[in-house]
Amino acid sequence: MKKFIVILLLAFLTISLFGQKDLLLLYKKSEQYGEFMFKYHIIPVLEKYNINYELKNIEDMNYYRIDNSKYFGVISWYYSPEMKNSHLYLRQLSNFVEKGGFFFFFNNLGVTSDIREINNLLNKIGIHYIYGYRELKNYTVNYKKEYFLTQPPTSLKEPVEKYIVFGDNDDILLSYKVDNEEYPMIILSNNGGGAIFGSFVNEKGDIILNIEKIISSLINQKVGIENKVLIVKTKFDATQYLNSQKELYKIFEYAKINYDSIDVEEFYNLSLIDLLPYKYIIWNTDAEYVETGTIKRFIENGGTFVFATLLSNTPWKENIKNDNIDISKIIFVKDIFPIGNMKNGESVIDRYFNISFNIELSKKNIILAYLGGNNVKVPAIWYKKVNSGYMGYMYPGIIVKELRGLILQSILEMQDVSIAGILNSFIFYIDDFPLPSYNVKKAKVNNKMITDDKYYYDVWWPSIKVFAEEYNIKYTFVTPLSYNGSSTPPFEFTEFFISNNNNPYKAMKEIDESDFELGLHGYNHNSLTKDRWANPENIILSLNAAKKFISEILGHPIVISSYVAPNNLIDEFGAKYLLKAIPTIKTIGTSYEGKDEFSEYRITNNFVVIIPRSTYGYYPLKRIYLSTINTLANFGTFQHFIHPDDLFASDRNPENRSWDEMYNNLRTFYDTIKQKFPWLRNQTASEAYPYFFDYLTQTVKYYWKNNELNVILPNSTLFPKYFMIKSKRVIKKINGGKIVKYYRNNRLYILEMNKSIMHINFMDVKK
Repeated sequence: MKKFIVILLLAFLTISLFGQKDLLLLYKKSEQYGEFMFKYHIIPVLEKYNINYELKNIEDMNYYRIDNSKYFGVISWYYSPEMKNSHLYLRQLSNFVEKGGFFFFFNNLGVTSDIREINNLLNKIGIHYIYGYRELKNYTVNYKKEYFLTQPPTSLKEPVEKYIVFGDNDDILLSYKVDNEEYPMIILSNNGGGAIFGSFVNEKGDIILNIEKIISSLINQKVGIENKVLIVKTKFDATQYLNSQKELYKIFEYAKINYDSIDVEEFYNLSLIDLLPYKYIIWNTDAEYVETGTIKRFIENGGTFVFATLLSNTPWKENIKNDNIDISKIIFVKDIFPIGNMKNGESVIDRYFNISFNIELSKKNIILAYLGGNNVKVPAIWYKKVNSGYMGYMYPGIIVKELRGLILQSILEMQDVSIAGILNSFIFYIDDFPLPSYNVKKAKVNNKMITDDKYYYDVWWPSIKVFAEEYNIKYTFVTPLSYNGSSTPPFEFTEFFISNNNNPYKAMKEIDESDFELGLHGYNHNSLTKDRWANPENIILSLNAAKKFISEILGHPIVISSYVAPNNLIDEFGAKYLLKAIPTIKTIGTSYEGKDEFSEYRITNNFVVIIPRSTYGYYPLKRIYLSTINTLANFGTFQHFIHPDDLFASDRNPENRSWDEMYNNLRTFYDTIKQKFPWLRNQTASEAYPYFFDYLTQTVKYYWKNNELNVILPNSTLFPKYFMIKSKRVIKKINGGKIVKYYRNNRLYILEMNKSIMHINFMDVKK
């Protein structure tokens, strides 16, 4: 009951707060000019479009009230340049524009002030003022017809001043030209502009400028200019929503898509101008949704509004049918990504839960995922086109870690054009090799029992080398050296020499002389966690002993940069002493299936990259494909782990398959990877390290202008960089990069970026 009251209170707050941001109209009462012009030429347009406004006399207004929390834009209409404390006025306007508001002036700024103060404001609009007052007689007029009611006069004596227009968004609507000098007179940009002196009236003093179009351009701009995502939540959300919000944050972080989150009450106080940076709004809360004019305009102007909430809290609530369905699987359609984990191309994950609803959707809704159960398929993710934008739905219960890649692909599908970063790297780890063997009969090959030593080094190892050559793979081997489980001295290596033929010793030297990488799996297979190592100094002693032992075998000092945590377990305690013992460690392998901070791709201790294992084993293939898709479709990477003892490990070979069967499964999987993703780079862990570090630390900026998308990275970036673009529009031209692959069925482009700015031009939309 308490939560219900809170939700009702939130709904009341959201409705009451919405619309409090106004358009501020400033005039000078002493002139009796601007007020008249506003009332006859501006206010009727605002009332026509239900735009809230405040008409204020600047001469008795506190300048500090020009604030982004109250107003989304400012229009001034002054004649005289006299104003008290004009520098404070200019600075407040400058701050207002810098924080996302717009400012447009008629006639002039209405101030006499230092030119630096003037340009501090105008530069943020893309204009620079340099004095140069004169009156023109014989001049030519250049103007954009669509912004004028009638043709501008050419015979008047016109006063002008010199302005330079430099903003990338700025559009010169009218200019005068004389003696090879051009004077911009009416300028429009996303951040505002100005109509200078009498450039907007004719000989009779009638307005010739299409003010309605100017206002429409300022308040109805195309949304998504920064390709950002806004996630709407509340302080009172239940655990289910807190979890799905956390997953969305991680999805976008990995995909290099910039995002913000906002509480519902703050969201309803935003204007469309505030929403211009966002391409997506995701309502991920059960707080009551109330449709507003701003939300409608956001969608109409090209945005995507995604509901990740109760179905009864969405525009589809009338389509709900009460039902009782036991769900056994989640099914994503085959067009969502170039590979699925089923033969027909779908991606399916087994999940068991109960739902009490079904829903009927019209053909206008495109379904991307279903909940399967009781011989029925219940839509779980879908979207539809609404004017220039989209409206979509995601069942919040399936926004889970195991489906991050497919969730991202579903979101990207809900736009004409969407972009995400990809790392473009996969690592093939061989865990537990070279390893001790004990000369015991353990493996069955060709109906004959053979020793573990013979299997590891005469069957498995030659096959793995052939596989590497066939698929051009460079392995990262991590050796455990021992399985004695000791965490106290002495730290010795008897087990490594039990083999009759010194096979572990020989394999280690062979790896050292190849293109493969040799890393460490510990002194032994004992996890570096505080509960297993009572004395942290023993961690240092054991690892130093391991490093020295490997160097003795190889006959030269070894630099170890790759470490994989035994049992995929490590904590801050273990990582600290691992780096004290071997400060050259740059990557720590763990498991992506975990829930702690070491199960995420991240940087720890300032420079070490945590690389969780995302994919493992040989079968079942549907599991391997799905786990690969999860990270590959999220940000273009996966890490595959296999072990030499997988054959006789009951948890990794539960069906007791033969080595030939397991090996053929591995070939089937990599045939698919090679065929579907020929652009995907294989790297050893140390080769991948700088790319991971750079990817995880760099911020990507995106900027849309008309049909061009600009991708911007710092010059310090490690190039090339890679991106995936889902697009219902054709890419026309690219500067600063190139297309390396196009998947027609998925409308998916893979792009390689080679310079700090990449310009991507798209074909015009057919109307």
